[in-house]
Amino acid sequence: MSITTLYAELVVVGTGALLSVLLLVYAFFGASWVPTLSADSIGTVISLVPALSLVYVLGIIVVSISHRIFDGLEEHLRTGLLGEISYGEVRNELYTSPNVQNLVHDFEFRRSKVRICRGWYLNCVLIMAALLACYGNGRTSLQVTLFGCAALAFLAAGAFVSWHTATTTELDWMSSFAKQRSKAQTTKQSLPPSIDA
Repeated sequence: MSITTLYAELVVVGTGALLSVLLLVYAFFGASWVPTLSADSIGTVISLVPALSLVYVLGIIVVSISHRIFDGLEEHLRTGLLGEISYGEVRNELYTSPNVQNLVHDFEFRRSKVRICRGWYLNCVLIMAALLACYGNGRTSLQVTLFGCAALAFLAAGAFVSWHTATTTELDWMSSFAKQRSKAQTTKQSLPPSIDA
């Protein structure tokens, strides 16, 4: 995976985490503590560096926590769809096989989708909790809170379904790759040795 792709993935996930943090700050300390962006501050690169750094770190944290949350579910899917095939061994074989760079790129793209879906599922839960904190402290109305929570619940459900679809598609793809590699190795071993003239 390229550094640019990883950075973009963490920024996508970290943006939702930053939103939940800002909502929590607003819930407990009011609007005066939430930073505002003006046209002058957006134009300066120096003001974006701390914000992007925070988004990046929050992205790392959310991706790591969501990995822990979904680890058991992913392991269950791996056991069900791969059977006796070891996920780690197939992944290692993919990375060490010659002339499969396009397959590695496809695998990394699938993993990126999985991580983004997991991260945004957790982000939706965090933002809903922050919205409820806003309502509990009288910062938002009941209608805004209910609408926001309903929209986030739909987004969380979509992220979960997308995670499940991306994960099962990836595992089907890995199973097919493992079977093709096994068949190719069996064919290669069964060929008679070449005789030099």
